[in-house]
Amino acid sequence: MLDSTDVVYAWQRSGNLTPLDRLGLYAQALTADCPIGDYRTLDDAQEDKAILALFCVDRPGATIASLHQMPPLALSGYHQLLHDLAREGLGPGGGFRAEAHRFDHSPDTALHQRGDTPAFRGGGL
Repeated sequence: MLDSTDVVYAWQRSGNLTPLDRLGLYAQALTADCPIGDYRTLDDAQEDKAILALFCVDRPGATIASLHQMPPLALSGYHQLLHDLAREGLGPGGGFRAEAHRFDHSPDTALHQRGDTPAFRGGGL
């Protein structure tokens, strides 16, 4: 498992231009909440928890509910941090220490929407 310094280096290698002190805070928050290792796909709840760990750096005391109130564009930087790790072959292991009780939510409140429903179904003229 990687420590926060390793995570900062991975973000730097991926080309992330966030200042080092800020990256360090994000890395500490993420590694404190979940071990970071080889990339693996996260389910929606695990991804929400990873985003929340990062989001709490900028908004201490944030919850999943408050996270879901944010517009997707406002959260794109946090998603980018996870994508930058994935590009380096790394990511949260999914074994979040603050499991279930603190972050419990239903799957239909996922942070992002799935693309399985077409936006236009076609209609008769």
